[in-house]
Amino acid sequence: AWNSFWTTLEIAAISAPLTAGVGLLTAYILVRQRFVGRDAFEFGTMLSFAIPGTVIGIGYILAFNVPPIEITGTGVVLVICFVFRNMPVGVRAGIAAMSQIDQSLDEASLTLGARSFTTLRKVVLPLLRPAIVAALVFSFVRAMTAISAVIFLVSANYDMATSYILGRVENSDFGLAIAYSSVLILVMLCAIVLIQIVVGQRRLGRRGAQQFGLEGSTA
Repeated sequence: AWNSFWTTLEIAAISAPLTAGVGLLTAYILVRQRFVGRDAFEFGTMLSFAIPGTVIGIGYILAFNVPPIEITGTGVVLVICFVFRNMPVGVRAGIAAMSQIDQSLDEASLTLGARSFTTLRKVVLPLLRPAIVAALVFSFVRAMTAISAVIFLVSANYDMATSYILGRVENSDFGLAIAYSSVLILVMLCAIVLIQIVVGQRRLGRRGAQQFGLEGSTA
C-alpha cells in the first residue's frame, strides 16, 4: 500500500508543475504570438480532453512499448500521460488570464530592453497567479485520482493509488480501500493549501494595484 502511495505522490508532484508550465507557455504563445496554423494548434491542444482515457492508455502502450523509445512500465510514461492529459486546463486558464492583460505591458518591457523570457518571468507570470494556482491544483488532483488511462500504464514497480484501491475493492477488502481513499483526500487537501501558500495570493484586485501605483509614485 505504501509503495503505491509514495509512487502516486511522487508522480503527481512531478507532473503538476510540468503540466502548469507547459500549459501556460502554450497559452502565452497562442495569445501573444501570431503565426500560420494558430487555430489548428489551439484545437490540437484540446484533443486530449475529447479522447477517452482508455484510448490514451492503449495508445501510449502501442507508442512507447517498442524500441527505440521503450518506457512502458516506468514512471516516465505516467508523467508524460498526466502532463498531456491535463494540459488543456492550464492552456484555457492561461488564455483566459492573459486575455485580460494589456499587451502594452509586454511592449513597454521590451522597449526598456528586456528580453522576451525576462518579460514573461517578471511581468506576465506575476499577473498569472490565479491561472497558475488553478492549473497546479487541477493537475495535482487529477494525477492523484486518475484511473482510466493509468490502469494500462502501471507496473509492479510503479503502481498508482487508484489502481491499488481498485484491486482492493475487487478482492472485497473494502475497509482498506476506504482508509486508503481517506488518506488520499487528506493529502490532496493539504496539497491544495500548500499550493495556495507557495504560489501566493490568488487575487490581484484594483485596490491592490492602485496601492502599488501610489507607492511607486511616492517613492
